[in-house]
Amino acid sequence: MAEIFIPKWGKAQGNGSQFMKNLEKHLRYEVDLEKYEAKKREIECGKENGEGGQVEGLGQLKGTIPAREYFRWHQDKQGCWGDKAFTNEFFRDNPHLKAKSFTKKTFVAGGFTKPSFA
Repeated sequence: MAEIFIPKWGKAQGNGSQFMKNLEKHLRYEVDLEKYEAKKREIECGKENGEGGQVEGLGQLKGTIPAREYFRWHQDKQGCWGDKAFTNEFFRDNPHLKAKSFTKKTFVAGGFTKPSFA
């Protein structure tokens, strides 16, 4: 059975309301910090995705996944990154992490067409 810890506050310490105010302040700060850092990582991934393309022997960049998100999903569903359906769904839900892909250059009478974003 789980034990519940209820602190006993002395008269000099008050009733614990200051403790609860400090705890709430700390938790709100941590949540805001987490949101800020997540947005920062998304922006960095977007920059990396814009620089991607196709490398001979390695293939084409599909997207960039921040390490925190990668390992959180891996903890929850081991082997999920090897599942093509999961990665397609992940990039569908997070389009900002998906790399801009170039279509291959096609020959048209008169020269090559410019690559376009897909």
